[in-house]
Amino acid sequence: MACELQVSSSVRMKTVQVAIQDSGYADAIRNLLVQDGVHRVHLVARPDLTLGGVIMVDAADLDGFPLQAIARERLVVFAHKEHDDLSKIWDAGVRHVLFDGDPPRMARVAVLGVELSLGAS
Repeated sequence: MACELQVSSSVRMKTVQVAIQDSGYADAIRNLLVQDGVHRVHLVARPDLTLGGVIMVDAADLDGFPLQAIARERLVVFAHKEHDDLSKIWDAGVRHVLFDGDPPRMARVAVLGVELSLGAS
C-alpha cells in the first residue's frame, strides 16, 4: 500500500532559488526542503529576482549580482572561509552566510530562519 503526502490546498508554497555551483550540495538542499511539502525549490544558474522567497548564491557571484534590485535579507550566501572576504559580504548588506563544508541541514535551517524573518514569504 503506497502512502502519499498530501498538502492542504490552504498551505502556501514557499519558493527557494538555489544558485550555487556545487550541484551535489544544491540537490541535497532541495531534497531536504521539499520533504515538508511546502517548499518549491528551483535549482538555477541565475536567480529570477521577480520571484519571491529565499535566494541562495555563492559569494563569488555577488560581484555580478544586482544587490540594489532585491531585498538583501532574502539572500543566503555560501562562502569559502579561506577565499571570501566576509567584511565585503557584510558591507553588501548580506546577513545570512553559510560556509563551504556546513552540512545541508544547516542550509535548511538558514532558509527557515530567513522565511521567518520575512514573515513566511
